[in-house]
Amino acid sequence: MAERDREAHDAPEAERYHAEYVPLPSGEGASLVALQEAINENARHSWKLISVSHDPTSQGLFLIWDKSGFFSG
Repeated sequence: MAERDREAHDAPEAERYHAEYVPLPSGEGASLVALQEAINENARHSWKLISVSHDPTSQGLFLIWDKSGFFSG
């Protein structure tokens, strides 16, 4: 197993995952731009997007990232 894989499995859950709320402005074009910016920013860190869910109380999304860069799903 590669060293990076070993580190990913040993990382405490609180440090391995990052939850982010992305507010989406009105209008499809503006919403897509806001979402793309959030995805691009975290992808620069080699984080893997593992979950997206809509916040039913607002016009936003919750993004969950695996900061280890390792995804076995």
